[in-house]
Amino acid sequence: MKKTGQYFEKAMEHSEVSGQFLIGFVGVILVLFEGTLASWPVFYGAVPLLSLIFIYWMTLYHSKLMPFITIFIMGLLSDILFSSLIGGRATSYMLLALFMNLRVTDPQDDEFLKVWVNFMFAVMAVMLFQLIFFSVINFSIPSLSPMMFQIGMTLILFPIVYVILFAISNVLERIKVFA
Repeated sequence: MKKTGQYFEKAMEHSEVSGQFLIGFVGVILVLFEGTLASWPVFYGAVPLLSLIFIYWMTLYHSKLMPFITIFIMGLLSDILFSSLIGGRATSYMLLALFMNLRVTDPQDDEFLKVWVNFMFAVMAVMLFQLIFFSVINFSIPSLSPMMFQIGMTLILFPIVYVILFAISNVLERIKVFA
């Protein structure tokens, strides 16, 4: 009888599809969670962009596990849930990920303050893109106060979510080493 265990071990070592699928599933659940936050009175109309934080962090530290199709699906689902223009958020998220993949520095060398400032510019670029996209399509400028609240809440929550994602990543790496 042949020993087939080694073949499955080799397949699991080189397969990133299962990790990408899991990350995509977590991303979709996060977008749905954002949708539930929209029903809270404090966040009505201006939900913090937790999915953007997740996409930014995953693209920064685990870019192989975050394919463009996952980012597109998360953005499209977010557009549908929040009754945005279809493709506005999806396009801005994909452009951000493309820009981040073109970076030349290693994120492991950056201080947290530099990462946070870069994230601030990323949020501003995404929101500016969405504002221009909406304004061109509708020939009007929407109210800026909910947008400013959304940017502020996203920037305030970034360090908290960053630490949580970093801790989960470290735990998963330790489990991977012991397995």
